[in-house]
Parts: sequence; structure tokens; C-alpha cells
Amino acid sequence: MSVRWDAELVRAGAVRALELLDTQPEERFDRITRLVRDILGVPMAFLSLMALDRQFLKSRVGVPFEQTPRSESLCTYALKLGDLLVINDAVNDLRFSDHPTVVKSPHIRFYAGQPLRDPSGQLLGTLCAADTEPRTFDRRDRERLTGLARWAELELVAVQTERQNERVQRSRTDFVSMVSHELRTPLTSVSGSLELISSGQMGELSPEVDQLVGVAVNNTKRLIRLADDVLVYSRLQHGALRLRLDQYELAAIVGSAVESVAEVARCAQITLHAAPPRIWLRCDHDRLVQVLTNLLANAVRVSPPGAAVVVDGELVDDMVRIEVSDRGPGVPQHELDRIFEPFVQLGTAAPGGAGLGLAITQGIVEAHCGSVTARARRRGGTTVSVEVPVHGPDEDRPWW
Repeated sequence: MSVRWDAELVRAGAVRALELLDTQPEERFDRITRLVRDILGVPMAFLSLMALDRQFLKSRVGVPFEQTPRSESLCTYALKLGDLLVINDAVNDLRFSDHPTVVKSPHIRFYAGQPLRDPSGQLLGTLCAADTEPRTFDRRDRERLTGLARWAELELVAVQTERQNERVQRSRTDFVSMVSHELRTPLTSVSGSLELISSGQMGELSPEVDQLVGVAVNNTKRLIRLADDVLVYSRLQHGALRLRLDQYELAAIVGSAVESVAEVARCAQITLHAAPPRIWLRCDHDRLVQVLTNLLANAVRVSPPGAAVVVDGELVDDMVRIEVSDRGPGVPQHELDRIFEPFVQLGTAAPGGAGLGLAITQGIVEAHCGSVTARARRRGGTTVSVEVPVHGPDEDRPWW
């Protein structure tokens, strides 16, 4: 008895692990029960999950209840059998004639239940067809119900895999956020100390030491930017990036972004051209500047000396379109969709980034209810197009 009870506890644990008990209906399962009803021509079809003390109907068609005690479930017998259970006429079957679902609502006369198993073989529940009238159930009917049950098992596995992936993603995002916070504080302190030394206020430095301190300052700032990027990306993943919306002129936003990369562009011998039209839009000024700064920095990084990076803007219906074009080597057509994936650096990208800039760009734009796309230019290079609503997103709320 103890061995059987232990096995039942393991089985019930497998059902709980699905995280589907007492959840709302889902189309992926409702589609299957509708097919059971339509293909077999029965008024009742349901997918049950058998917990330790009750039966929960994850999907049901024509069944008036969502759950029952196990003692009132015909599916209990299908699980005990471990195979397809068919009851052609429950009223005239001594095993089930006095069963609660037979003598009371829904007054079942015909029942067919195919057990559902997880990949390890644990019994999870059943896919069932039922009728208030007696029926025959031939070989073809059995094959159809069994085939639909295999589909249901695949859906159960898919749901569990998705939940596990979500948990892993949440854990990874939480960890990255924590590490970024822990890194940024000491890095800021180190950067401040190095800048104080570099200023000469702590004593005059030899040219060699001054050069080394300058390298350290630049690398520390790069690490701070990386920590900031990881934090922003983490918030985007959590839907916790709150936009501070107000009315801003597009020219001012573009100007701030151009100013941010002007020195880098000058050193790289890149000319920046920006003459956006006079358009006012509702947006988060700092985040949109961050978007354009990311795009401009990428464009400068991949462009050869002497090239120009161009920023254009226009109002298209109710959308503000901003385009950043470069004369770099370009991105192959089949890789254009991948450039917005996190931590992706394609072969044409210059070294130095962490692969988060464009993923953050996409996240911020989508938080504005906008879109961002990239396309190859005919004469070489790439154009990245950002579109955001001129009136801003629907609500001033965290983006999920």
C-alpha cells in the first residue's frame, strides 16, 4: 500500500509541475476538445488533469462542471486501467450503473477516455468523449481519439517547456540586473578617482602615466556604459521601463544625439548630416535620444573615414519616421532581422560593442508603440528606420 501511495504522490507531483491546475481555458487545448466533439460526433468532450484528490477540466465542451472529486470521476478508472477505457452504455454496465455522473447530471451513458502521459510515462489525466445516449465505438473511433490524445500530450509538454523557459529567463534577467547594480557602484567610484588623478589635482603626471590613466578612464567609462545597457535591457525584459512622456521637438532630440557622438565622429573622420523637420511629438526625450545615439554610434563605427552619416525625419500620417543611414559594408539581407537580437554581433560589425545597443533600441521604440527596421542601401550601407506615434503611446505606464 505504501509503495502504491508513493507512486501516486509522484504522479500527482507531475500534474502539479504542469502548473495548469485551476488555470483559465487556453485555445491550444480547446481546439483539441472541439475536434473530439466534432470528429466523434459527441455532445461532451473534455481534457482532464487528475490531481491527488480531484479532477480539473482544463478544457471542456458541453460539460457543466469545471472540477469534481476523484470519487465522482469516470476518468479515475481510465487512469487505473492505463489505457483507453470505453463504456458503451453505463446504465447497463454493472461497474458504472450507480456512478454519480451516470445517475446524476450530466447523466453520462457513453464514455471513452484515453489516458495522457508525460514523456517519463507518468499519468497526467485523460482526453474524453461522452454522451447522454449509449453508443458504439469502433476501431476507427479509437484511433481518432488516441491520435488526438497524442496531440494533447505534445501540447502539455510544450506548455511545461514554455513555463520552464520563462522561469530560466526571469532568473537570468534578475541575476544580470543584480550583477549590473553591483558593478556600477564601484565602477563609478573608480572612474571618479581616475578622472581626479588625470586632472592633475593629485600631482603632476608624467606623459607615460597620464596616457595609462587616460586608457583606464576610457575603459572604466565603457564598462559603466555596458552596466547601464544591461540594466536597461533587464528592465525592458521585465516590462519595468517607465517612460517619462512629454511634448518635445524632433530637432532637439536629434541634436542631442548628434552632439553625443560628434567627437567620436570627428576622430573617425565621419561627417554627420542632420536636418530634421519641425515636428513636435509626445515621447520620452532621454530614451529617444538614447535610441538615436545608439544608431548614430553604430553608423559611425561601421563607416569608413571620409564617409557621411545622415539623419532624416518626416511625418507619415500619425507616425514620426526617423532614419539613420551609413556608408558602411552593410548587412546581408538574410541577417537584417537578427541585428536587433541581444548579444548578436554580425560579421560586418566593428569590434567594441556588447551587442545590446540595437536590442535596447528596439525595446525602447516598441515601448513607445513604435517599430524599428533595417534595410540595405542600393549603393552600400544600411538604413535603420524608427517609427513612433506622434501623439505617443496610449498610456503613461510601464511597458510589458
